[in-house]
Amino acid sequence: MGQYLYKLPDIGEGVVEAEITAWHVAIGDAVEEDAPIADAMTDKATIELTSPVEGVIASIACEEGELLAVGAVLVTIKTEGDGDESEAPVAAPEPIKAQKPEVKAAPAAPASETPKPAPLTAAQNRRASDGPALASPAVRKRAASLSIDLSAIAGSGPNGRITHADLDAILQSGQSAAPAAVPTPTAPAAKNEPTPEQDGETRIKVIGLRRVIAQRMQEAKRHIPHFTYVEEIDVTALEAFRARANQKSGEGAPKLTVLPLLIKALSQTLLDWPQFNARYYDSEGYVSRFDTLNLGLATQTDLGLIVPVIKDAGRLSVWEMAIEIARLAEASRTNTLSKSDLEGATTTLTSLGPLGGIVTTPVINRPEVAIFGPNKIRPIFVPDENGQPVLRKKMNFSISCDHRVIDGYDAAKMMSELRERLEDPAAMFLD
Repeated sequence: MGQYLYKLPDIGEGVVEAEITAWHVAIGDAVEEDAPIADAMTDKATIELTSPVEGVIASIACEEGELLAVGAVLVTIKTEGDGDESEAPVAAPEPIKAQKPEVKAAPAAPASETPKPAPLTAAQNRRASDGPALASPAVRKRAASLSIDLSAIAGSGPNGRITHADLDAILQSGQSAAPAAVPTPTAPAAKNEPTPEQDGETRIKVIGLRRVIAQRMQEAKRHIPHFTYVEEIDVTALEAFRARANQKSGEGAPKLTVLPLLIKALSQTLLDWPQFNARYYDSEGYVSRFDTLNLGLATQTDLGLIVPVIKDAGRLSVWEMAIEIARLAEASRTNTLSKSDLEGATTTLTSLGPLGGIVTTPVINRPEVAIFGPNKIRPIFVPDENGQPVLRKKMNFSISCDHRVIDGYDAAKMMSELRERLEDPAAMFLD
């Protein structure tokens, strides 16, 4: 009887860790080759991991909702034959839940010599002037468990960000990232234990996509000074145009909703307002503007909010756009989106359709600088030129902007031009 160490594979460029959101096996379960083992979620997609061999599960790495480093042992599988750990596909760095390493003491200095404090490293000098170290929450948690001082590490990631590889290098060197202070005896700290669950209370662990959404929304609101502008648009002519288009469409053509028409008008308007079709990389200090509109389409699913991307939306006809919207919506609901479907958004549109309410104040998808939010269409009586009430169809259209790079005046002007296109839909097809 041998064993196979199945290690978390490299599941995407730049991915160093993944959250195990679901286990499909337990210790003692027999598995066949290619049988599902676990679901691993990165910041880009959820991947189903399958068994590379046939055998029996001997151990699993962590609980659902915990992070695991790429290359860490995911499961140990008992196999027939004489296989052993050498069957593992890659060398494993320390997993995120690594125990505190044993640090060898340095040789004692002669009694006649007084040890001199070690000089500050370049990283420590830089941290003293530049502020706190850049690192993800997972890296900070692991460093704390290993008693590693992040301020003394020169990160190898973008903009000096500290990665798990940097922590691995510290561990392999057998040194701590900072001199250990002499511990002072203190009373044991009281553990911050959660209060017992009360009658009628149900606690749900925040893991998977919901955890990612929570983290991103928190980062967006912490970093971005939002402001929201709302424009009222008369969509009576737009709805009439849509009804005529559906009547004249060929057999087998998709039903045209208002959304492709909204996107058509938005793609034309942003050609003159590229500052809204942009990303702000605040840590690097520059804004990227894009000629092509890759529109993120916020989609609600049973798993939570997913944002697939309509690539080069401006080149699509409204019928092609309707087909692409339907494809992305179905793939979102069935969790079959490709990596490409989730990448490259330059701005985002979020809509709840008939449930859209009167006004929304959507949260920007960082590092984008704007997010558009059409609200529901509602009938309203308005006076005509003779003062007589006339029933019209009105819709409020919201936009939230990053006030660091977009001014309120520009938002108002851009939304005014968008309103003109939507109130005269035929003109969109004459541009």
